[in-house]
Amino acid sequence: MGRKAGGWALLLACLLLLSFAATTHYSKPADLALIFLRLAIVFVLSVLVVRERWRHRSGQQPKTHSGSDMDDTILQRFRRWYYDEQKRPG
Repeated sequence: MGRKAGGWALLLACLLLLSFAATTHYSKPADLALIFLRLAIVFVLSVLVVRERWRHRSGQQPKTHSGSDMDDTILQRFRRWYYDEQKRPG
């Protein structure tokens, strides 16, 4: 239930910020906040993708620890968390 409540809170916060962007007095700060949020998300995802590609290209293989997430990349862990998947053995 906590995940759903967090998702709804995030949706309502975004709608509130968008409603401020529609008004004349708060439109500029709300637009700047939305632009900053979008650029921050793009920057973080870009850094993660470049880091994973760099790691793959240089041939670095992390040491595997059975039963832990140490051998997974950040993006793999995030995907498994997002889709609520279980880690595959092997």
